[in-house]
Amino acid sequence: MGLFDAFRGVTGGVDPDLLTDGLLGRGVIVGVQVNGAQVSFGADAYRVCDLHVQVFLDGGQPYVAACRQRVHEVLLPQLGGGVAVAVRVARDDASRVAVVFGEEPPVVTLAPPADGGSAAILARGREAEAVIVANQPLGIRNHEGADVHLFTLTVLPAGGQPYQVQVGNPLPPTALPLVFPGAKVPVKVGAEGPQSVAIDWARAAAPGA
Repeated sequence: MGLFDAFRGVTGGVDPDLLTDGLLGRGVIVGVQVNGAQVSFGADAYRVCDLHVQVFLDGGQPYVAACRQRVHEVLLPQLGGGVAVAVRVARDDASRVAVVFGEEPPVVTLAPPADGGSAAILARGREAEAVIVANQPLGIRNHEGADVHLFTLTVLPAGGQPYQVQVGNPLPPTALPLVFPGAKVPVKVGAEGPQSVAIDWARAAAPGA
């Protein structure tokens, strides 16, 4: 590591090669820590922050990485948990990431999940019903090309007490008419626990459902 590389780490500068040659991906801010250092360029004031980002790359699986960068003080209040950002990832080291402020986060398509994801829950889970409270797209697609949405659900287990969960589930285009606040949908609950919930779109679309 050269002198300027060391200085870049201290001041929160980003390697320009990473910005130009790194893989473009989607990130979700999961943590921000201001480390106290301030850097000024003319009238602009920046804070050096440790950013923790969940990274999504085409053909990969989500993972969390950390980076230290300068962040304009105007942006700091907007970096609450769950904010989507564009990221660049080093081709030879997935732990080296940079948040690219001002660039639109891309929509990425993930690889099949190692644990089978929603399909595994639907194959082996317990049947239940749920009421859709809210949903929003996450800007990612599953390996089959369906958009993944974050669903807030009130789960109604047979013989149990209702409870609320937030889960990411694929939403096939054919199911769009079935999605609105208050809609009741069939779900399955996985053996991993009550937070492991998958919406059964095939049953929801069946006649008489």
